Amino acid sequence: MDETVAEFIKRTILKIPLNELTTILKAWDFLSENQLQTVNFRQRKESVVQHLIHLCEEKRASLNDAALLDIICKKLCLFFFFFFLNKVTVSFRETEENAVWIRIAWGTQYTKPNQYKPTYVVYYSQTPYAFKSSSTLRRNTPLLGQVWNKLLQEITLDITEMKKAYN
Repeated sequence: MDETVAEFIKRTILKIPLNELTTILKAWDFLSENQLQTVNFRQRKESVVQHLIHLCEEKRASLNDAALLDIICKKLCLFFFFFFLNKVTVSFRETEENAVWIRIAWGTQYTKPNQYKPTYVVYYSQTPYAFKSSSTLRRNTPLLGQVWNKLLQEITLDITEMKKAYN
């Protein structure tokens, strides 16, 4: 295994909280169940990481495997973040110019939504663009992007289904 791949895997594993490490490694499915049982997760995180790097070297991990681990880590971390983000207030308003104004007041699991510092998103129909104001909670910006991508996929699916129905 290349030195850079080992460093990439090491940095990715160090970003993962220790209580979620087994879940992510099982989802990665690169190391077998027997190999994961040999790891003592009650040690310090650095020694756990060194042991995992050694197992990956034995199995000759490639850059694709390391990238897959990083993708799984990011997806699960965003899922856990979205799961705990339970206090959000969203309101919609349509204007004359076929624009939809979306007002989002963000909160976290510990705080109520801050109604005085909302984020505004303006969407003009018939265009693939949305405009967003600055957000006080910068960590919520990726969530807006995820929702927007999902909405665009649903819109394109609806349009293709309508075209198929009319043809």
